[in-house]
Amino acid sequence: MKRTSKLFLILSFLYAALLLALGSWWLYLIIQYSEKLEPFAGSKVAAMVKWEGATFFTLLVLLSASLLFLYIKDQKKTKGLQAFFASMTHELKTPLASIRLQTEVLKEELDDSKCDQRSTTLVNRLIQDTNKLETQMDKILQLSRLEGGGNLNLTQLNLLELCKNALKRWDIELEVTLDIKEDLEILGDEFAFNLILRNLFENTLNHSTQKRAKIRAKEQGGQIALHYEDDGEFTGDTQKLGKLFYKHNSKKGSGIGLYLILKLTQKMKGSLTITTVPHMHYSFLFNKGDEL
Repeated sequence: MKRTSKLFLILSFLYAALLLALGSWWLYLIIQYSEKLEPFAGSKVAAMVKWEGATFFTLLVLLSASLLFLYIKDQKKTKGLQAFFASMTHELKTPLASIRLQTEVLKEELDDSKCDQRSTTLVNRLIQDTNKLETQMDKILQLSRLEGGGNLNLTQLNLLELCKNALKRWDIELEVTLDIKEDLEILGDEFAFNLILRNLFENTLNHSTQKRAKIRAKEQGGQIALHYEDDGEFTGDTQKLGKLFYKHNSKKGSGIGLYLILKLTQKMKGSLTITTVPHMHYSFLFNKGDEL
């Protein structure tokens, strides 16, 4: 969106410059050949040419100014919407976090009192739904930051610890196998990396059949290669994977998860390659943590 706005601004200035050049050329011709119009000075021809030239130049100036005004107005509106969504997301995240914590406490009390299975199931479902809402809020917040040109705080992160904390934090119904050495560290942003993992987990839960995934990492060419695999299948256009709001034929998700994964990876100076045959395979390349 930011690149599109810059392109629109450049094209608008080029268009305005072209129109101004044409208007200036028209005035130049009138002034240059004004002597040749002297025989018609008392006629309507000279007046018509001069008035048409002046009117044409005035319209060009007004049109150019209007384009610039509309662009600035559109930019202010876009920034206002981004600020609104960011503020709304922050406001919603606080009560959601409170609901989740209270629900977890309630779950512990139910487990201690050995209540019926139905109550425990309902509480577990409430926790899962709250986690999903928090994930969606984080997506909207991060999308707003990215589209607004925000930067990440890159620090040295332990890869194995990040993955374990993410699995423990979200308590998802997913079997994840970790094949990561304890000393592997990447250069990244903790919040952004957690959001990447949560989006990957969400994709696996929504699109895989066995609800299993494998995460493995190793050093590769001076960088850290991270691979995420599951048994999900994709039959759409692989060239559109990572495009904003692209969902193919899926009724689940918002269509921004994979877009965020791609953009956040790039913001952390990494790269992502996605293959869909025979199953979904996400290959990340991150800089090592000691390159900070």
